[in-house]
Amino acid sequence: MKRYRKVFGMTAALAALVCAAWFCIYHNRKSSDNLPDLKSISVMSEAEINEIVCGYKRNQLSYIWKNPDKTAENADMWSLGDDRYLQINYNSNDKAVVCSIFVELFPADTKTVKVSYSAGTAAETEIELTRQEITDVMDWASSLDLELQDYEEGEAPNQVYAGGEAYLFDINNGEGSFSYLWINNYYIYKTGEWYLVKNPTLPPIDFIPAALPASFHPGS
Repeated sequence: MKRYRKVFGMTAALAALVCAAWFCIYHNRKSSDNLPDLKSISVMSEAEINEIVCGYKRNQLSYIWKNPDKTAENADMWSLGDDRYLQINYNSNDKAVVCSIFVELFPADTKTVKVSYSAGTAAETEIELTRQEITDVMDWASSLDLELQDYEEGEAPNQVYAGGEAYLFDINNGEGSFSYLWINNYYIYKTGEWYLVKNPTLPPIDFIPAALPASFHPGS
């Protein structure tokens, strides 16, 4: 009887070990069944996305997330529905190796841009950019490292802090717009969302001398 119990106990332990191993393999293998949908991806950090998505094949991502909104030779981009895009870069074997999220501040078909600058109670000044200035500003915008912020009602920076400075970009005569702000920190504000700018720099814009911003930083 004791021998039977011992054998049974060993068998049960082995079965539990096999189940645990299977569970671990199932939840960590790059199976299409384990890939989160884009709605779930949209609330994750880039580090979490990279941990989950890297290693998946390009055709697996396209199968689960459907066709990408934009594609290149070694990259695909999916819209996350809030001006943000998820970009996946692949290696030569079509395996995902780098995942990043970016905000499309300027659409590819940007034709006209008007920029207004204001600081505190100073009068707002507006200029229209040349074609070369538009190109330079679009390059500047694409280099910004943005992090989506989630504020409770009444806790957004403009509701907590007074003053500040702002550049307002009007795109294609009102088709789109966003603001680049200094309040208590540097932010992009677009379609109701706040993004912290982690690598703030001045936009490459030459205002006329009388309207040239004196500064765009604390203590200005």
